[in-house]
Amino acid sequence: MHTLLKLPNARKVVRQLGQVTPGMNVLVLYDYYTAHNVEPLSIALQEAGAHAHLLQIAGSAHHGTQFSEVVAQAMRASGLVIALTRANAAHTEARQQATRNGVGVIVLPESDAADFFVAPGWNADFDTLRIEIEGLAQAFTQARQARVTSPDGTDVTMSVAGRTGRALHGFANTTDISAGYCLESSLAPVEGTANGIIMVNASIPGVGVVRDAPVRIEMKDGMAVSISGGELAEKFRNLLASFDDPNVYNLGELGVGMNPCCSIDGTMLSDESVYGAIQLALGTSAYIGGTVKAAAHYDTIVTNATLELDGRAVLVGTRLMLGDPA
Repeated sequence: MHTLLKLPNARKVVRQLGQVTPGMNVLVLYDYYTAHNVEPLSIALQEAGAHAHLLQIAGSAHHGTQFSEVVAQAMRASGLVIALTRANAAHTEARQQATRNGVGVIVLPESDAADFFVAPGWNADFDTLRIEIEGLAQAFTQARQARVTSPDGTDVTMSVAGRTGRALHGFANTTDISAGYCLESSLAPVEGTANGIIMVNASIPGVGVVRDAPVRIEMKDGMAVSISGGELAEKFRNLLASFDDPNVYNLGELGVGMNPCCSIDGTMLSDESVYGAIQLALGTSAYIGGTVKAAAHYDTIVTNATLELDGRAVLVGTRLMLGDPA
């Protein structure tokens, strides 16, 4: 795909979400799989007067793969990091260190696709949606208990007491990541508290879309104790087993997608962003407010669900009810 077609949204990353200013040191971290998408970012950074530093890594197919100390040092030394990588850079020690060092980090996972910079999700009204995203994040922070239910059979509860809601509104900041058009409110549930059944009816980003039977995940005391269903369930079960790490079964994240321009297509940025879609992720939580470090982090996506916080429904399907009375 021609660079000129990618340039408008590359400019959006740089100018609107990154708020790049002349003279800013910006690190573009990319890998062998995403090199073809570097040029539009480089042009946009040059137009903004930034000092662009390009660092190529080998890349990984698995989300949560850690970076070397060389990469970590480069990230900490930057004014802004744009992680244009196939695997998600969010759940890495290097990213967390950069954030703690006051560096804004924009993670763009699965940016190996040729049409990445023309995805529908870029059409979101970032400024307007930011208000809703921050509102739901605040509701998460104030809550003590969460419950997710769905007509398909999902019924899982967890403690969220003392955990801080995350507002992933797309804009680079020094509190948490930006994930481009992946807009969400989320948090890390308290470890060891999730119990019930998750019926994944949409997708497991990075693994596949539900096409036959839903994926049934049984949670007990914070851990997935069984994964069953059709072909996708078997694939996910085998993937998690391949890490040989019991922590990959930890319920590491609860989130809500907040981008009305996204639809289920099997990609992380789009599936996790679908407005009203519930994310229930297994694996690492340490980089989003939890304590568990695992070999991987994989979201599961449940749609047409209800989210209750402290017994009050705040989301039913795609209806957000932050201001509604109990």
